[in-house]
Amino acid sequence: MTYQKHAIAGFSWQTLEKIFTSSLSFLKIFILARLLGPEQFGLFSLVMIALGTTESITQTGVNITMLQSKQPVKYFLDTAFVIAIIRGFVIGSIMILMGYFMASYYNEPNLFQMIAIVALVPIIKGFINPAIVNWQKKFEFSKDSLYKSLRITVETIAQIGLAFALHSVWALCLGVIIGAIFEVILSFLMLKEKPIFHYIKSRGEAIFKNAKWLSLSSLLSYLNDNVDDFLLGKIVGTYKLGIYHNAYALSHKANYELSKSAYHGITPIFNKMTENHEKERLKRAFYKSLFSTLLIVSVVSAPLIFFPKLLVDLLLGKEWLDAVPILRILTLAGIVHTIANMTYALIIAKKKYFYLNLHMIISLVLVVAGITFLGKSYGLVGAVSGILLGRIVALPVALFGAKKSLE
Repeated sequence: MTYQKHAIAGFSWQTLEKIFTSSLSFLKIFILARLLGPEQFGLFSLVMIALGTTESITQTGVNITMLQSKQPVKYFLDTAFVIAIIRGFVIGSIMILMGYFMASYYNEPNLFQMIAIVALVPIIKGFINPAIVNWQKKFEFSKDSLYKSLRITVETIAQIGLAFALHSVWALCLGVIIGAIFEVILSFLMLKEKPIFHYIKSRGEAIFKNAKWLSLSSLLSYLNDNVDDFLLGKIVGTYKLGIYHNAYALSHKANYELSKSAYHGITPIFNKMTENHEKERLKRAFYKSLFSTLLIVSVVSAPLIFFPKLLVDLLLGKEWLDAVPILRILTLAGIVHTIANMTYALIIAKKKYFYLNLHMIISLVLVVAGITFLGKSYGLVGAVSGILLGRIVALPVALFGAKKSLE
């Protein structure tokens, strides 16, 4: 199969997966928005901040290293498994400490208990079979998409079922844990290659060497995606954070997820082209993937830009009408983020991590400044406007990094 066919296959399967999971997400929001209030969604956002921050801080770059290496996945499998398990326990421990401080910072006593329970998620996920990266390395995108779709389906069903039973934010927390347990089981059922607990020092060193700059990139990427929740929880409170959470899920997250499907589909293709020194082919592939993804995302985003009130009323209900003023702004911010995300696939394939990290640092500083100053003056609408402005101003850095990667 040619590169183009691999790319189309990868994008097609990933897009089908994202369409399915986005539809599932909209269904979940439609149901849960009528069972749980904005305050509870806001608390859950803070719990996920603790999880994501610790995961990004301890990023090892295992999957990227196995994907980029000329060695087969089996070469790193056992060592990667050991690293992932240890990392899971480290993340869980850090989360518990974060929970203590976050409960005090946000003046939410129940937050510590929720974060402490959700700290089980990284410990459980540490036992996922690392061989799942083989699906990307061998361009078996259908299996990768099926795996992710099944995991999200089980987590969604668990959260909805528990919400009907508990009518509490605990339904969201416990649903994530159930999803993690299912993901571990599924990773062993779907793959013949099974890791054992055996660490080989030289292979571990190879993983950590490649991960040096990727770890920073992972942390910066997470902060760029989630610093908004962290700041908004303090500036506008958990109720408005809950409004933002679901507005983000309907707009920014929806179009950003489509760009991620393209990213996952083309990253192994870009890696292979870089490995084979196919400069012109890589250039054409990058521009085609960028413009086609941007076109699809723009079409999907159009209803959110032109009919925000209708969609909020239909999907969330009248209790959530405070989300209407920010929906259009978040959608535009998501489109800008999509463009940057597409440049990352190229920059990572070429290992030009300096430009990747530079863009993320500048974007992070600008978004934090925008949320802080505009949020304090103009509330939630001002904070969201600050996110959009920060991403627009930082975008040229990502585009310049892509240009240098093509030279």
